[in-house]
Amino acid sequence: AILAAAFPYRLSSAPVQLALLALVSWMIAGRIDHMLLRVFMLLVSCAVASGGMSLLLCNAIRWPYRGMVSSALGSLLISLLLACRHPLRDGWLVNLSIHTGGRRIRFPALIDTGNRVREPLSGKPVLIVEAATLRGALPTHGWRTLRFESIGGNGQLECFRPDGIWIEKGHRRQRAPDAWIAVTPEPLPGAARALAPCEFAVYST
Repeated sequence: AILAAAFPYRLSSAPVQLALLALVSWMIAGRIDHMLLRVFMLLVSCAVASGGMSLLLCNAIRWPYRGMVSSALGSLLISLLLACRHPLRDGWLVNLSIHTGGRRIRFPALIDTGNRVREPLSGKPVLIVEAATLRGALPTHGWRTLRFESIGGNGQLECFRPDGIWIEKGHRRQRAPDAWIAVTPEPLPGAARALAPCEFAVYST
């Protein structure tokens, strides 16, 4: 936004702006898939909101370089609005520890209310964990194939039943609902290393 205000005849055109947003989106997402589209749409929405705030501030400011100043202030306001979402998002982040193969592994998990996956035979909920997080602790037997359907398409994951799952709150531990663990080879975005079922929300408060 600041560069577009500083060089309006070179960087303010829509094709250049969209190309820059696409490049930044790719740098954030790290891969070309549905996540790239989500990041791109979020940045476009923020750019539109920031542009509107910049215009309002630009009309109120009479300083030199007011375009650059108003763009910087508009971007700052958008950043503050996004920062206000962090407490809400962090409320859905929980620290889990699992016991499997004689080892205890700790990792952050995101409670995903859209995770309705069930292990078909037991009907138990499923905790989806990155394979890299469980490296060296995966069991050699007791696996079951789990088929699922999602907006992105259908697929299948291999799952196993751990010795136990706990939700950690500081120095306290609380037993989590009985669940299976599905291993996904794909890395998850953000700080979470797993997607917890919505049943975990009751135990994390």
